[in-house]
Amino acid sequence: MVSYSSPEELPHLRRLSVVVLCLITITLEGINLSLPGPFFPREAKIKGLSQTQIGLVVGSFDMFNLCFSFVVASLASSWNIKFFFVAGTLLSSVTVSSFGLLSESPSGVAFFYSCLITRMVNGAGAAMLYSTSIPIAVQMYPKKAALITTGVQICAGCGVCFGPPLGSLLLPIGGYKCPFLVTGLTEFVVFVFSFFLIPSNSVQTNSSFKSSDYLRYLFHWSALSEIIPLATLLCIPAIRDTAYALYLENTLGLEHTKIGYIFMLNSADVFVSGPIIGFLVGLGFGSIIAVIFQGFTLLVAFALYLPHLVPQLETVAWCAVILACNGLTLSSTMNPGFLLMEKIAIRQGFTNLQQVKTISSSSFNLALSIGRTFGAFVIGGYVNDVMGFYNMCLFYVGMLSITAIWNVTFLFRYGLVGRLYYDTNIEVAEEHVIGNKKGLLSVGDESVIEESDKLIRQNRYQK
Repeated sequence: MVSYSSPEELPHLRRLSVVVLCLITITLEGINLSLPGPFFPREAKIKGLSQTQIGLVVGSFDMFNLCFSFVVASLASSWNIKFFFVAGTLLSSVTVSSFGLLSESPSGVAFFYSCLITRMVNGAGAAMLYSTSIPIAVQMYPKKAALITTGVQICAGCGVCFGPPLGSLLLPIGGYKCPFLVTGLTEFVVFVFSFFLIPSNSVQTNSSFKSSDYLRYLFHWSALSEIIPLATLLCIPAIRDTAYALYLENTLGLEHTKIGYIFMLNSADVFVSGPIIGFLVGLGFGSIIAVIFQGFTLLVAFALYLPHLVPQLETVAWCAVILACNGLTLSSTMNPGFLLMEKIAIRQGFTNLQQVKTISSSSFNLALSIGRTFGAFVIGGYVNDVMGFYNMCLFYVGMLSITAIWNVTFLFRYGLVGRLYYDTNIEVAEEHVIGNKKGLLSVGDESVIEESDKLIRQNRYQK
């Protein structure tokens, strides 16, 4: 493979192909993540698994995604980032296909542990892809960082929501294993193209980035004040995958082959609202959207509990409306989330574009993994087992209330509520890198960042 000194030396068609591959891969990873949701719980019940064991299998994907997010964020560099991406596509391809074929395995303990191990390895592959896709894609077109980042967010959200309807479409054709085999084979094709198209030295950086740098960012109070509330919001897909499907089938009597089509409302909403939310975030409204939709998500969670108080609402139609609203909350959480993570990284003094993108991508993936792990293991699994579906919803409402107050308070106190731009973040980082021509203070000083933001805003308004 031929190395190169800058992305601009590559032919335009090849750079564009790399970006498209990243978008396709993130979409497929979203499908991998959500595909088992409507179908695996029923298959698992037939194989003799309990609700808690179902939660463990669903959450194992996110548990290993969580663990490997640390590894990739700490070890990723310009010399190995292609390896992480290509290895991630291969692992995901093999494991998602294997997960479908496990329907032929014996019932009971053998089925449980086989599913558990397969989803764990799949989660490790997903961590490699979620943490490297944005840095690789953005370095192909650094001046289009905002557009590419928004595109990756939309693809991730759409992938999460496309999994269930894709399963409902393919399930009648080839049975339980068919959706998983189709997804796995598609990802293997992506693996082959990625191996040949992504250059070996696709991300360049002149700065050293140690694992301790990422840990310093991660355990700073500002990062935790965004990651933990974000993780709470992102419990929703895991709760849906572990609890909604069985609720729709057992309580509301919906045929299991049609559950994926009800989940399709998630897909439609993300597909429609994702670009709109992304456009608004690009205009600088990301933090405002993040604040508003904290309250909206709380109302959606309470609406799922409401049929317990008003039995007339216990219908498939009511659940369909809630799932549609969940799609809106997903896109309104993912799009601003990346932007806020980038802003926090720059506030902590990180100055290199690759660092900022890798840190924000890995941290958002970390929040997603924590949310889905906790949502599957604890809320959709154990709490649902012990307290029942409706009390589980009320428990989640309480969690959202606490973390929403925490996050909104942090955003206001840290000065992140207002007009924020993706390109502002990049320009601030570049100002630090060139030595601060305006004679500002040292890198990482809050006054530097505030003054840099002020200068950039003035330039924007003058234009």
